[in-house]
Amino acid sequence: MSRDDTSPAHEARKPTDADRVVGQRLRQGRRELGMTQETLAATLGVTFQQIQKYEAGHSRMSAGRLLEIAVAIGRPVSWFYEPFEIAENPDTLRGRDLQAHDLKRDARRLVDEIADLESLQAAVHVLQALALRPR
Repeated sequence: MSRDDTSPAHEARKPTDADRVVGQRLRQGRRELGMTQETLAATLGVTFQQIQKYEAGHSRMSAGRLLEIAVAIGRPVSWFYEPFEIAENPDTLRGRDLQAHDLKRDARRLVDEIADLESLQAAVHVLQALALRPR
């Protein structure tokens, strides 16, 4: 049986640009500590060659391995992902727009229900302060 290196399963396992950036962050964090690849490898129970593969972005790290590495170099897992901008899902944005629309409708209804002038002025002041608040 020949191995098909172009199969979808193989493509899913290939390192990505994100894997390479995470590997670069690993190298940066390790070097900042003055830790050798051998020391990190011994701490994790892997070979230094495996650390080389992680750092070069040739091998992908599991979530569990990334957590072990983060602990070993004293960094939060999120530190490895800091260079990445994560775009919001359009469905999430649409949901927020609908929620904002509903909230504005509720606010208009509540303002309409305020009977006395003093309370209405207070509500307008609060709304003006919120509208002028930096975003």
